[in-house]
Amino acid sequence: MKKKKKRRKVWRIILVVLLALIILAAAAVLLFRTRSVEVEGNSYYSDNTIATWVQRDDLSFNTLYILFRYDIADAELPAGVERLRVSLKNPWTVRVNVEEKEMAGYVDYDGAYLYFDRDGTAVLKTKKLMEGVPYIEGLAFDETAAEIGKTLPVEDETIFGRITEVSDNLKKYSLTPDKMSCADGDIRVYFGVVEVLLGSGDYDLKLQQVPPILQKLSELYPDTAGTLHLENYDSDSESISFVPAG
Repeated sequence: MKKKKKRRKVWRIILVVLLALIILAAAAVLLFRTRSVEVEGNSYYSDNTIATWVQRDDLSFNTLYILFRYDIADAELPAGVERLRVSLKNPWTVRVNVEEKEMAGYVDYDGAYLYFDRDGTAVLKTKKLMEGVPYIEGLAFDETAAEIGKTLPVEDETIFGRITEVSDNLKKYSLTPDKMSCADGDIRVYFGVVEVLLGSGDYDLKLQQVPPILQKLSELYPDTAGTLHLENYDSDSESISFVPAG
């Protein structure tokens, strides 16, 4: 009889524990049901795009699942996003902080603009112009093979390294060109009607010369179109040539 009583007691404890777990699970499902997603830190992507992305999984009706998937597990991210930091504002509200990739440039593509990152990966197609991202002219690539999330199909992938190096040094010297050209592998940048030939290397040294020269040109030759030759400039050069157009 004692053994039977002990077994009954054990089963009662097990049933109580199971019932408690079921109640807790049900409470978790109800309490942590996703009702809203707050997005911050985004510039390229809209709030709705990010909110839709983090809820695209069938189990994302639960905020704890979203938290686990994006803050602990290795979840897939949009092509233009470096990282998503996910937290819970409260049990039913997900807060997403977006860290977007730095865009190296953009090209015309299929009636819109195709933005690519420092590695040459196509990350975003949009009709929106983004401030501070240079337009890249003369970047030849196979448009039929271009795909978001993949490297732009160019013949020489080292061009992306040169574009990035030029962009970094443009920022370093507070220069904002109207556009950049990389036809034939040589980099050119344009400031209004002034074309600056940079060639294929030593961009830091070359771009360091540009701000004072542009200032001088605006004083001596205001609104004069022409070409500033820095393609062969090095530390031993004694002069820089500016050739007016025409």
